[in-house]
Amino acid sequence: MKKDTRLQRLIVSRKNCQVKKLPITKTGQRMDEAFTIRKVEPDKFPEIEGIFKAQGLENNKTGVEILTGYAVEVFDRLIGGAEVMLQEGEYTFSVAIDDPFKGRGIGKSLFQIVKNEMHDLGAKKILIQAKSPAYWSKFGFVEVVDPNDAPKTFRCDDCPQYGKDCFPKIMVLDL
Repeated sequence: MKKDTRLQRLIVSRKNCQVKKLPITKTGQRMDEAFTIRKVEPDKFPEIEGIFKAQGLENNKTGVEILTGYAVEVFDRLIGGAEVMLQEGEYTFSVAIDDPFKGRGIGKSLFQIVKNEMHDLGAKKILIQAKSPAYWSKFGFVEVVDPNDAPKTFRCDDCPQYGKDCFPKIMVLDL
């Protein structure tokens, strides 16, 4: 029997956690790896923190309750992650994907899982601090007009990157 070498993406179903394989491509090229997404329990969060730091995402967890996390792996190599958090009563999340794997649908898959998780937790809206606002607007996020409507932990005033090479927008998605 010939081995199927097509590009595959694993998507976790929110209801029964079954894994479904779907082919994906990027600009006519095939990725020769398959990725897996697995849930990370709170005591294992440090294993995914490095990917956030590598992507320049803030690691300040003061006043933040991390509810759950997800790790994305290709052949046991961590290439991405997501964290679902509660900040000052608002549901939020962070997603980070290693640069060589961006644009392959991994972030979209992570977002769908995270969105379903937050919906199940009772969230009515999701707030994010978007370093790539155009990307997140494709999923229905809109810019928050008054930044004072967001948790204080979203403020970038004391970050050395803010205004130099980082211009995040606070965005919201109603569920």
